[in-house]
Amino acid sequence: MDGETLLSLRNVSKRFGGVRALDDVSLDVQQGTLLGIIGPNGAGKSTLLSLIAGAQRPNSGEIVFDGRRLDRMRAPAIARLGIGRAHQIPRPFGSMTVRQNLLVAAHSVVRHGMHREDRTHRVLERCGLQDKSERLASSLGLLDLKRLEVARALSLQPRLLLLDEVAAGLVGIEVEDVTKLIASLHAQGVTILLVEHVQALIQALATRVIVLDQGRTIAEGTPRQIAGDPRVVSVYLGTEEGEPASAAGSTLRYEPAPAGTRRSVLRLDAASVDYSRLRALQTVDLDVHDGEVVALIGANGAGKSTLAQAITGLAPLSSGRVWLDGGDITRLPPYRRARLGIAVCHEGRRLFTELTVRENLELGAFYASRSPTPVATRLTRIYHLFPVLAERQTTRAGHLSGGQQQMVAIGRALMAEPRLLIFDELSLGLAPQAIDRIYAAIGEVRGWGVSVILIEQNVYRALALADRVYVLERGRVSFCGSPADLRQQHTLLAAYFGSASETAQTRRNQT
Repeated sequence: MDGETLLSLRNVSKRFGGVRALDDVSLDVQQGTLLGIIGPNGAGKSTLLSLIAGAQRPNSGEIVFDGRRLDRMRAPAIARLGIGRAHQIPRPFGSMTVRQNLLVAAHSVVRHGMHREDRTHRVLERCGLQDKSERLASSLGLLDLKRLEVARALSLQPRLLLLDEVAAGLVGIEVEDVTKLIASLHAQGVTILLVEHVQALIQALATRVIVLDQGRTIAEGTPRQIAGDPRVVSVYLGTEEGEPASAAGSTLRYEPAPAGTRRSVLRLDAASVDYSRLRALQTVDLDVHDGEVVALIGANGAGKSTLAQAITGLAPLSSGRVWLDGGDITRLPPYRRARLGIAVCHEGRRLFTELTVRENLELGAFYASRSPTPVATRLTRIYHLFPVLAERQTTRAGHLSGGQQQMVAIGRALMAEPRLLIFDELSLGLAPQAIDRIYAAIGEVRGWGVSVILIEQNVYRALALADRVYVLERGRVSFCGSPADLRQQHTLLAAYFGSASETAQTRRNQT
């Protein structure tokens, strides 16, 4: 590495309406380095790559590559300067062969036909695709599609390679293969920006790591430094000090019912889900008992929301079974599952913002044909749970605060009187006081006999509430047990930050 700055961002910001996706980000990338970029969902990672590649333009700031301003250029011109991007979801020309896909990319930077053929042959060898060069891209498996996506970017002869979650959906030896591929490209002198949720890649490959959260840079350092940085850990896991508190200030903890007294409400047997060739869930076994709160945690892309969709029927299983109260519901459509007692409080709330609070709540009861309870009785229960909704029942939902909207979303799900309620990212974007009130309400809901699956970004809050916890890693269950057992192991840090984090945690414990 010669240490010269190849790429420089200065005070770069990007807004989408009222949402600030990137906020005053500055960074330098030296030639020959491999820079890892990590952060939770919505941190701005993919937006950053899109701005560098020219797919979007910043609202303010400068992006300079090898002395030239990129923020004023179009994407094709940026590609010809020597910047290639491999996307998370490969989208090759399916009716073309692998070789033809690379020739299309090489055509924009290599004029002479013979040189294009030579270039394509070398890229095929570098990416391990030479024996598949005449196969149609549509016939490839996921690993080879990922290789092809990287190969298409390499066909541009890039000096800077942008890799956007190229390991997403891969497992085991497939991740190792992609790791070797990226390492070999870096060894050959290609400067790489690697956005990745699979922390094993970051730990194994990155010379430096930048952490984004809510569009801002919050930490920078080596992979080991980042894994042990309390700011980074708190972004991914929350803080133990941030566990839900009652109005009196005491930490809320709930005692699980005796293990032998509860029956199974939901069971997944070897459940797998595929999105095209991407395997999002892999032979997952899961049980939820009557009146139990089960926390489902894991890094971004681990498969948590996919598991929720598998339970509700929004994501059909490729293999395995789903059981509700002992009955096989694997082939039932989502509306049938809802009527049997499965309700969801979705990430982002998804309210009818032009309808009133009461109208949104009543819609939750409309499809719940399983319950004879009058709608008025259900409303009374919700208003008792969240008194502010009674006060604002004639207010349009779009005029409420974020915390109040989340209360409406929870109330709407409870209006169906479900047997099982799934919360997907319950506290996302909410103020601490609103989160405390909502978590206290979940404790009351469990007293109604409702079983709960809690998918939560604030891990320590979830652990304070849950009876049992499942940790997902790359679509598989890596841990199942009590929150206390999980706190005593390195499983949690390893799931989010890889094995290096275990070393960091051990070092902190020793000191």
